[in-house]
Amino acid sequence: MFTQKLNQKAQNTLFENVILETMKNELPTRALLATNARKLLKGTGVQFPTLYHYWTMYHQLVKDGRVTPSESFEKSLRVKDIRTDSGVAPITVLTKPYPCPGKCVYCPTEVQMPKSYVASEPAAARALSLKFDPYEQVWQRVTTLEHNGHEAKKIELIIKGGTWSSYRWDYRKWFIKRCFDAANHLGQIKKTRYGSLAASQKANETAEYRIIGLTIETRPDWVTAKELVRLRELGCTRVELGVQTLQNDVLDLTNRGHHIDATIRANALLRMLGFKTDFHMLPGQPGSTPAKDIEDMRTLFNDHRYCPDMIKLYPCVVLPSAELHEWAKDGRFTPLEGDELKETLITLQTLIPRYCRVSRLIRDFPENEISYGNKITNLRTVIEDEMKVRGLACECLRCREVGHVPGFDPSKAETKIFEHFFDSAAGTEVFITVEDLERKAVFAFLRLRLPATLNTLLNHPDYKDDKRLAKEAIEVTESFPLIGDTAFVRELHTYGTALNLQQNSDGASQHRGYGRALMQRAEELAKEKGFNHLSVISGIGVREYYKMLGYTERESYMVKSLS
Repeated sequence: MFTQKLNQKAQNTLFENVILETMKNELPTRALLATNARKLLKGTGVQFPTLYHYWTMYHQLVKDGRVTPSESFEKSLRVKDIRTDSGVAPITVLTKPYPCPGKCVYCPTEVQMPKSYVASEPAAARALSLKFDPYEQVWQRVTTLEHNGHEAKKIELIIKGGTWSSYRWDYRKWFIKRCFDAANHLGQIKKTRYGSLAASQKANETAEYRIIGLTIETRPDWVTAKELVRLRELGCTRVELGVQTLQNDVLDLTNRGHHIDATIRANALLRMLGFKTDFHMLPGQPGSTPAKDIEDMRTLFNDHRYCPDMIKLYPCVVLPSAELHEWAKDGRFTPLEGDELKETLITLQTLIPRYCRVSRLIRDFPENEISYGNKITNLRTVIEDEMKVRGLACECLRCREVGHVPGFDPSKAETKIFEHFFDSAAGTEVFITVEDLERKAVFAFLRLRLPATLNTLLNHPDYKDDKRLAKEAIEVTESFPLIGDTAFVRELHTYGTALNLQQNSDGASQHRGYGRALMQRAEELAKEKGFNHLSVISGIGVREYYKMLGYTERESYMVKSLS
């Protein structure tokens, strides 16, 4: 990339001087970096380095003690800061096309893509260009993020592509193994071969690039005891559930293939094993109305049988390859759009509790792919701006993350631990947060589950008539004997700029002891409620952290005795 007029050592010295000169300023910016580069590199014949080169050199200077870490400078090196604001790098990979068990009328169908995805979506386009190779998808995405100035050593792996649980088991094991292989190899000069998924996972516990969370998406009617055992073998920590609606008549009309009893059952089983849950909801679909969609949202958080940790709101749009296209074409269906859609979404946003995160508001379908329905690509921003004008506030977790609160200075904030108790799936959930005293910003949070006994669950008025749930729940407890004697930490997260697991940074909200303090409080609460163990549904790449806190691996969880 660079000319040969200067050797590499001399070039690196020049680039270091650019950084050192820029860091003399109290507010080092990318514009100032460019100005200093033009000044110091003028007449040398050396081409400007990429942001990636600046990024790696900056961290080497920090490591050598030659500069003090600067969060503002790190932000200036990122092409798009938001991607790693939450402290991890989300990496999305797609499976190859497999036949889907569903025949939903709103799903697009492209032969070359998994069900419900189109080739023009960003993640789908990347996957298609790489022939859906999981290794190459992880490798390329991490490399791209780093070349754009992002730290990507803490990977949140998100698997997309139809109904994951319906895919062949050997393919799923191979797919996940290759994802772990890629993460391991990113930090290796000589690439190690791993003979099994377990071996690759073990290596990732101490790898430079670690998979700290693994998400899959599936249908509620595919959540069984057997499937949950397999998900834990893969290292899965979060399940995205295609709920779509809580109206059975709407489910029937759209040919979804299951009723809400499947969602209720799936959620109960997922909670038994401490999984995080992310519900996909589809407002404006055939047979629904704004009133029904609003009622669904109220039910989601007022009925203990649901209470998801995260939610994605995907207003129903029509794509040419979906059966719904013909419905819209001949007038049988009119999608929700315009002011009516905006008003509905504003109302939905106001109903989200503080423990739930609204992670998405629209699909990534390009505007030109949509034949009917909303084509506003920045709809979330439009909704948020309108809510501000009206004096309305969304209190969801995402809107209160420390990196998303406008004008908030975390370095000047005094923090305190808050606790919120609520019922879910016959057990008790405790949402424990570290927030500023005015509760404007969340610095860290922990989701603690205090589960009910198996007998309590099976005899609960809302579950006692579900024979299938009873069968599956008994199988779950047989597969995981720990259940019944343990509380679960379902999620622990500290916000801030994405950092290396060993790195620190002035002003960043991570690595201030928030995680340790939250774990200590979770242990106290679990012990007070009579549990002898606390189990963490930990991502493979963060097992070392929990080992430092006295936890050991057992039944795919990190477990600590409280007695």
